Amino acid sequence: MQVDAAPAVSVCVTTYHHAPYIRQCLASVLAQDFDGEIELLVGDDGSTDGTRNIIADIATRDVRVVPVFQSRNLGPSGNLASLVARAKGRAIAHLDGDDAWRQGKLRAQHAILARSPNVVAIYTNAELISPEDHPLGIFNSGVPSRIDLAELLRRGNFLNHSSLLYRAEARDAVLGMSPPWIDYRLHMRLAARGVLAYVDEPLVVHRWRTPGSMIGTMPRAVIDGQVDAFREALDTGASSAAVRRTAGRAWGKALVQACIARDFADLRYFTDRIRAIPDLHAGFRWRFAQAMLAPWSAVRSTMSRKRGVYFP
Repeated sequence: MQVDAAPAVSVCVTTYHHAPYIRQCLASVLAQDFDGEIELLVGDDGSTDGTRNIIADIATRDVRVVPVFQSRNLGPSGNLASLVARAKGRAIAHLDGDDAWRQGKLRAQHAILARSPNVVAIYTNAELISPEDHPLGIFNSGVPSRIDLAELLRRGNFLNHSSLLYRAEARDAVLGMSPPWIDYRLHMRLAARGVLAYVDEPLVVHRWRTPGSMIGTMPRAVIDGQVDAFREALDTGASSAAVRRTAGRAWGKALVQACIARDFADLRYFTDRIRAIPDLHAGFRWRFAQAMLAPWSAVRSTMSRKRGVYFP
């Protein structure tokens, strides 16, 4: 009888200068109440704060941990892609090195994969905490159990990256992109390959705005990632009107942030990138309309976060 040696799940943890958090992150994976075999790939992108020493120490104690110490800095998405390419599991999970999982996370997701062959990927809700571990709220609310491209466009980037688990056959959704990219584009690429499922339980602990986060250190890469996501949606067959609305909300949010910071350089860059997509027709009238809507959207977002829901 032939024995399938492939682990049930490969967990791809990306880390960079996460010394205060990486031990808790890895422990949360190794402690999962999950019957299947786990392969834990940990990609460090050149940390100099002791993160690598912590990973190496844990690896000596548990053979499931496979350190991948990058010889040069690849950036968050490049680091992740290198792990996904190595993964041997029948399913692949992503986890940021400053986040952690709650007990039952893998068990709940793997059960859905087993009974739903049309589901290609599964997400869960997340608990938000500050870098100092103070509770802030939850990631989202009112998310349906099944998600399609239309829902991704209607709600924007509302899914938590560290909650993602997908079938290994869909890894081309990751490997087919040139870094840098953001998770919103990945969600769209997965949605083009099958049904996205959602577990409305906070099975991830997500640290909000830790030092070194991509949005803080690589703002233009985030803008590029958003624009690439809009192009991805159009290429997938989404209507230009739906993508135009989504792009408008993103541009309006960037406008509010620019006004608060009194720095419009990134907004001008975002504007030029969006205007370069002919199907969006992002001319002056469109931008004026988004500018009128943006303050109200900002107020709604602020009120939602005061209620403890960050991506309603």
